[in-house]
Amino acid sequence: MTTFYLDTSVAVHALFGTATAQSWFDSVTADEKSRLVSSRILRTELIRVLRREGRDLAERDLILVHVSGVRLTEAILTSAEATTAHLRTLDSIHLASALTAGAQTVVATHDRGLKAACGSAGLAWIDPVDGSSG
Repeated sequence: MTTFYLDTSVAVHALFGTATAQSWFDSVTADEKSRLVSSRILRTELIRVLRREGRDLAERDLILVHVSGVRLTEAILTSAEATTAHLRTLDSIHLASALTAGAQTVVATHDRGLKAACGSAGLAWIDPVDGSSG
């Protein structure tokens, strides 16, 4: 089974209809040998984007119904604080959350900084928006 950690940058592209991200999301969610996980902050970030864009907040469920949650714990926050990579706060929480999902987890992100941090942390990444991986 392949575990993909879904970063908000990819979730938003899939939700808003970016063809490559939406296709990747649809194929992963249809594949019984794949699973999607993400931090609880994904829900918060999706709601904030939907509010900012004046869209129906229920759209978040088009993504969230397919994602298993990684609980936001004190250990994850401490790990995010200890991250030496140059990351924004929420990206460091996503990285720390992805690390708790296991070393074989593939992080799906469109964020340049998170891609670099994943590489430094020994996590594979894929960018379904532009088709790159590392």
